[in-house]
Amino acid sequence: MFSTLKWKMVFWYTTFFSIILGFGLISAYKLVKNIHLNRSVESLRQNVLQFLRMPGVMRNFALPPGVAIIDENGNLIAGSINTEHENFDHFLSRVFSVKNPAYIKLGEDEYLVFKAKFVVLNKERDYYLLSPAGGMGDFLRILARSFFMLWVIFSVFSFVLGNYFVNKSLTPMRRITDELKDINAADLAKRVHDPETNDEVSKLAKTINEMLDRLQVGFEAQNDFINDVSHELKTPLATIQGYAELMQKFSYNKEIVIESARTIQDTSIKLAKLVETLLSLSKPVTKVEFQNIELNTFLHNLAEQFRLQFKEFSIYVEGQGCGYADPRVLEIIVKALVENAVKFSKDRKEIILKCGDSWVSVKDFGIGMSEFEKNKIFHKFYKGDKSRSSEGYGLGLSLVEKLAKTMNCKIEVESELNKGSEFIVKMPPCN
Repeated sequence: MFSTLKWKMVFWYTTFFSIILGFGLISAYKLVKNIHLNRSVESLRQNVLQFLRMPGVMRNFALPPGVAIIDENGNLIAGSINTEHENFDHFLSRVFSVKNPAYIKLGEDEYLVFKAKFVVLNKERDYYLLSPAGGMGDFLRILARSFFMLWVIFSVFSFVLGNYFVNKSLTPMRRITDELKDINAADLAKRVHDPETNDEVSKLAKTINEMLDRLQVGFEAQNDFINDVSHELKTPLATIQGYAELMQKFSYNKEIVIESARTIQDTSIKLAKLVETLLSLSKPVTKVEFQNIELNTFLHNLAEQFRLQFKEFSIYVEGQGCGYADPRVLEIIVKALVENAVKFSKDRKEIILKCGDSWVSVKDFGIGMSEFEKNKIFHKFYKGDKSRSSEGYGLGLSLVEKLAKTMNCKIEVESELNKGSEFIVKMPPCN
């Protein structure tokens, strides 16, 4: 119980407060005591000095009542004190042990005692000066006890008050703990409460929620991958299995065996590409390195690669501008869009890479698409009616959209049937 953070905070809070309070009360007590002692000692010293300077006849009237002077041998030099008291010898031994001003009792009477040096008959001697304390010693003892009781009371009050405030401060953390206990892999949509107080607890809640966001993305990607694989691998695997059975059944027919083997090989290649794309989609992109990009130069460099890869196409670059993105991720997006443009350009084999401030686009003059298809093309495994005979599994644009989101980019599509399409990637402005 007392090993919890709450009790540790209460303990240290109470200890710190008690030490500060105790130091303050002790300082106050010593200040009061020293002020009184200094004044009393100085007053008594002046009275004795005046007494020693007076002629012998006048000395009897110089000392205040109750004041006594004792020499080093215990002899009463002047003044009056009850030397016949049964405890006088013990009292005298305590007087001789005094080094600093102190209060000493003789029976019911209490004296302020201190040691002083005076020159008498041209010789410096030590004398012990005694003056009635007038109850000041008792007052100081009562004051010390009162300060101690005050220290105890305020320490207990500090403990209670500290427990209240620490308990109140940790309430949001207990709520976060209870909410985290209810979150599991089956339901990662829940989030912990953020008090929005801009303090450490709020920062902790934000950090936990951000972590849960990443976990949710990872789990959803894993679940999507499993569902996608189980759904999409059925067709190619069924094809491979069917042609394998065909080869076994017609093993004597060389043409059927060769054709079946070629089909199995082609299907296996497509299957490998499908799995690779699915893996790319399943991995959350967590590290994006943003920088300012001069888009015209960036597109010109890519156009050189595309001209070597797609020799039958004419690749043009238009416009000037700057954008803020990760060059590696943006390159993947543009390449995927160009490959998509190549796939659907049948007659006019021409592609234009355009750019402006905070945007790039890939324009083709292919078959285009309808409004209905424009709303579906970024869905995984969607393939427009006109593309069913083309290679691919409808995953390219889904990957493009995912990568764009990691850079806070938006993708817009302008297309018209039989006239071509233009995919526009809008990104944050340059810093």
